[in-house]
Amino acid sequence: MTLFEEYAQAARGLLYVATEKDGQPSLRIMGFGLDPEHPNHWYLVSQPNTGKMADLKANDKVAIMTVMNENGARIESNRATLKPSDKVWDDVKDFFTNPVFHKNHPHPEEEVLLELTIHAARLASYAGNEVMTFEA
Repeated sequence: MTLFEEYAQAARGLLYVATEKDGQPSLRIMGFGLDPEHPNHWYLVSQPNTGKMADLKANDKVAIMTVMNENGARIESNRATLKPSDKVWDDVKDFFTNPVFHKNHPHPEEEVLLELTIHAARLASYAGNEVMTFEA
Protein backbone atom coordinates (compact mmCIF):
# COMPACT_ATOMS: atom_id res chain seq x y z
CA MET A 1 0.00 0.00 0.00
CA THR A 2 1.35 3.42 -0.94
CA LEU A 3 1.53 6.39 1.39
CA PHE A 4 -1.18 8.08 -0.69
CA GLU A 5 -3.49 5.10 -0.19
CA GLU A 6 -2.76 5.10 3.56
CA TYR A 7 -3.77 8.77 3.76
CA ALA A 8 -6.90 8.08 1.69
CA GLN A 9 -7.91 5.21 3.98
CA ALA A 10 -7.31 7.38 7.06
CA ALA A 11 -10.11 9.68 5.80
CA ARG A 12 -12.65 6.87 6.30
CA GLY A 13 -14.37 7.71 3.02
CA LEU A 14 -15.07 11.40 3.75
CA LEU A 15 -13.76 14.53 2.06
CA TYR A 16 -14.58 18.20 1.64
CA VAL A 17 -15.19 19.32 -1.93
CA ALA A 18 -15.00 22.99 -2.89
CA THR A 19 -16.64 24.12 -6.12
CA GLU A 20 -16.93 27.53 -7.72
CA LYS A 21 -19.56 29.02 -10.00
CA ASP A 22 -19.67 32.63 -11.14
CA GLY A 23 -17.07 33.60 -8.54
CA GLN A 24 -19.06 32.09 -5.66
CA PRO A 25 -17.25 29.29 -3.78
CA SER A 26 -19.16 26.47 -2.13
CA LEU A 27 -17.93 23.74 0.23
CA ARG A 28 -19.52 20.35 0.92
CA ILE A 29 -18.63 17.17 2.74
CA MET A 30 -19.10 14.05 0.63
CA GLY A 31 -18.52 10.34 0.89
CA PHE A 32 -16.13 8.69 -1.56
CA GLY A 33 -15.02 5.29 -2.74
CA LEU A 34 -11.39 4.75 -3.75
CA ASP A 35 -10.57 2.79 -6.92
CA PRO A 36 -7.86 0.30 -5.82
CA GLU A 37 -6.55 0.03 -9.39
CA HIS A 38 -6.25 3.82 -9.79
CA PRO A 39 -5.78 5.38 -6.33
CA ASN A 40 -6.10 8.95 -7.64
CA HIS A 41 -9.60 8.18 -9.02
CA TRP A 42 -12.33 8.36 -6.43
CA TYR A 43 -16.08 7.98 -6.89
CA LEU A 44 -18.85 10.05 -5.34
CA VAL A 45 -22.59 10.33 -5.89
CA SER A 46 -25.02 13.22 -5.97
CA GLN A 47 -28.67 13.82 -6.57
CA PRO A 48 -28.97 15.23 -10.11
CA ASN A 49 -30.76 18.50 -9.28
CA THR A 50 -28.42 19.92 -6.65
CA GLY A 51 -26.40 23.09 -6.48
CA LYS A 52 -23.20 21.09 -6.63
CA MET A 53 -24.24 19.56 -9.96
CA ALA A 54 -24.95 23.03 -11.37
CA ASP A 55 -21.55 24.18 -10.09
CA LEU A 56 -19.79 21.20 -11.69
CA LYS A 57 -21.56 21.71 -15.00
CA ALA A 58 -20.17 25.26 -15.09
CA ASN A 59 -16.70 24.34 -13.78
CA ASP A 60 -15.42 20.81 -13.11
CA LYS A 61 -12.26 22.01 -11.35
CA VAL A 62 -12.48 21.42 -7.60
CA ALA A 63 -10.37 21.69 -4.48
CA ILE A 64 -10.54 18.85 -1.99
CA MET A 65 -9.37 17.97 1.48
CA THR A 66 -9.98 14.66 3.20
CA VAL A 67 -11.18 14.57 6.77
CA MET A 68 -8.18 14.63 9.13
CA ASN A 69 -7.34 11.77 11.43
CA GLU A 70 -5.93 12.15 14.97
CA ASN A 71 -2.44 12.81 13.54
CA GLY A 72 -3.69 15.56 11.26
CA ALA A 73 -3.18 13.31 8.22
CA ARG A 74 -5.10 14.58 5.23
CA ILE A 75 -4.91 14.81 1.46
CA GLU A 76 -5.24 18.32 0.03
CA SER A 77 -5.49 19.28 -3.62
CA ASN A 78 -6.50 22.23 -5.73
CA ARG A 79 -5.55 20.29 -8.86
CA ALA A 80 -8.52 17.95 -9.21
CA THR A 81 -11.54 17.55 -11.48
CA LEU A 82 -14.97 16.14 -10.66
CA LYS A 83 -17.10 14.95 -13.58
CA PRO A 84 -19.90 12.51 -14.25
CA SER A 85 -18.35 9.06 -14.62
CA ASP A 86 -18.59 6.73 -17.59
CA LYS A 87 -18.94 3.88 -15.10
CA VAL A 88 -22.16 2.71 -13.45
CA TRP A 89 -22.87 2.05 -9.78
CA ASP A 90 -22.32 -1.71 -10.09
CA ASP A 91 -18.76 -1.02 -11.32
CA VAL A 92 -17.80 0.88 -8.16
CA LYS A 93 -20.18 -0.16 -5.37
CA ASP A 94 -17.54 -2.28 -3.62
CA PHE A 95 -15.28 0.78 -3.28
CA PHE A 96 -17.66 2.35 -0.72
CA THR A 97 -16.74 0.81 2.61
CA ASN A 98 -17.98 3.42 5.11
CA PRO A 99 -21.36 2.18 6.45
CA VAL A 100 -22.51 5.77 7.08
CA PHE A 101 -22.34 6.36 3.31
CA HIS A 102 -25.00 3.72 2.73
CA LYS A 103 -27.26 5.22 5.41
CA ASN A 104 -27.06 8.64 3.71
CA HIS A 105 -27.40 7.20 0.20
CA PRO A 106 -29.88 4.30 0.36
CA HIS A 107 -30.25 4.21 -3.45
CA PRO A 108 -26.92 5.39 -4.91
CA GLU A 109 -27.71 3.66 -8.19
CA GLU A 110 -30.38 6.34 -8.74
CA GLU A 111 -27.92 9.20 -8.21
CA VAL A 112 -25.33 10.68 -10.55
CA LEU A 113 -22.04 8.81 -10.27
CA LEU A 114 -19.15 11.27 -10.22
CA GLU A 115 -15.47 10.57 -10.80
CA LEU A 116 -12.90 12.66 -8.96
CA THR A 117 -9.49 12.69 -10.61
CA ILE A 118 -6.69 14.01 -8.43
CA HIS A 119 -3.89 15.32 -10.65
CA ALA A 120 -1.60 16.43 -7.81
CA ALA A 121 -1.96 16.43 -4.04
CA ARG A 122 -0.24 17.28 -0.81
CA LEU A 123 -0.13 14.64 1.89
CA ALA A 124 -0.15 16.75 5.01
CA SER A 125 0.07 15.88 8.70
CA TYR A 126 1.38 17.34 11.92
CA ALA A 127 4.69 15.61 11.14
CA GLY A 128 5.21 17.20 7.69
CA ASN A 129 4.14 17.30 4.07
CA GLU A 130 4.79 15.42 0.86
CA VAL A 131 3.67 16.49 -2.62
CA MET A 132 2.54 13.90 -5.15
CA THR A 133 1.72 14.23 -8.83
CA PHE A 134 -0.04 11.68 -11.00
CA GLU A 135 0.39 11.03 -14.69
CA ALA A 136 -2.39 12.23 -16.95
